[in-house]
Amino acid sequence: MSQEPITLIEQPNSRHTLYAVVEQDERTAYFYLYTAELISKKYRMRACWLRNLQAGPPARDSAAMENGMAPMLAARLCNHPEGKEPLVASRLSIVWMPEDDGAAVLYDGEILGVIPGWSLYVDEPAAYAADCINVDEQQLVFPLGERGSNEQYDRVAEAVKFRTEWESVEEPRWPVIQEQFISAYESRFGKMQQYYAIDNKEWPPMAMGKFEKDNVVYFMTMGVSIRPMPWVAYLYNENASAFRRMELGIAINKADFTEEEIMKMAEGLSVLADIPWRHISWLGEGHTVGSSKLTAPFESLVLSAALYNGDSLVLPEMYGDKVNLYWASPITPLELGFAHRKPNGGYELLEKMIEHDITHVVNRRSEIFQQ
Repeated sequence: MSQEPITLIEQPNSRHTLYAVVEQDERTAYFYLYTAELISKKYRMRACWLRNLQAGPPARDSAAMENGMAPMLAARLCNHPEGKEPLVASRLSIVWMPEDDGAAVLYDGEILGVIPGWSLYVDEPAAYAADCINVDEQQLVFPLGERGSNEQYDRVAEAVKFRTEWESVEEPRWPVIQEQFISAYESRFGKMQQYYAIDNKEWPPMAMGKFEKDNVVYFMTMGVSIRPMPWVAYLYNENASAFRRMELGIAINKADFTEEEIMKMAEGLSVLADIPWRHISWLGEGHTVGSSKLTAPFESLVLSAALYNGDSLVLPEMYGDKVNLYWASPITPLELGFAHRKPNGGYELLEKMIEHDITHVVNRRSEIFQQ
């Protein structure tokens, strides 16, 4: 009778949407990414074989799967056909990728297995294991290979460096980033009037500044771009650096809204800042998000850099990546329906808004479509 697997290490990502777990029984050891209930209908658990603790089977371990057990890897596919010693919990560590959608398990600081973030988004998931040396057509774990032969080495090294830098108390990064963004915003919108922390005391630090110029109130985020967004590397591949980081802004005409209405819209903007990591998603040009903080008839926001028609505003780069500034513009239910009627409909909505002289500045306005 096989023993129940024991958990050697368990560590959630920063928003507890995924849990990295290493489990081991008397036969084999596995690395898993389990999904939290919130996203369990959208994403499924992902698994990475790590090692056999007994002699590997000659072929696919179908019997184990039929009995609900983690399968051993065929002997010819691993570098220890006769089995390897059990993993020791104290020698294991987990590192999450900066996007928080993938992770690696390290053993004495060396990579043992990797589940890349893109594996969440595909029907046939894949993982990489250091002790896997060959591939067959049915397996979902691939050889990690030698350093320099697999980009996962670089990705994990970047993740370790990223996490280590943010844990350093000797060289805190936030004050420098904070000052860079405040300076960029003040160069266009005047002296910052108020500063709001919007990170709920969770890492990374995120904030929103209030500015005012020419009777327009601006609320601008900073710190959102510290983390690259999930999904983007999978969707854009080598062009991901142009799309994976963002900050948000909203510009509100003081003559059209009360102070209470203005502050509610600012609150709605702050809620958007963490959406990509709380839902393992991403935000970009033409994306729409519902908001309960808007004044009727508006019920949603569309995000756009193209709506901006002010003086040139260049944000600081983050880790060598461009940072996109998306302006939040309120839209009505009918306008939202137009955006959702077909793929990329948000772009067409923005074109219609621009045709109607709607810019990044939020004004009271009429519906751009007739009922």
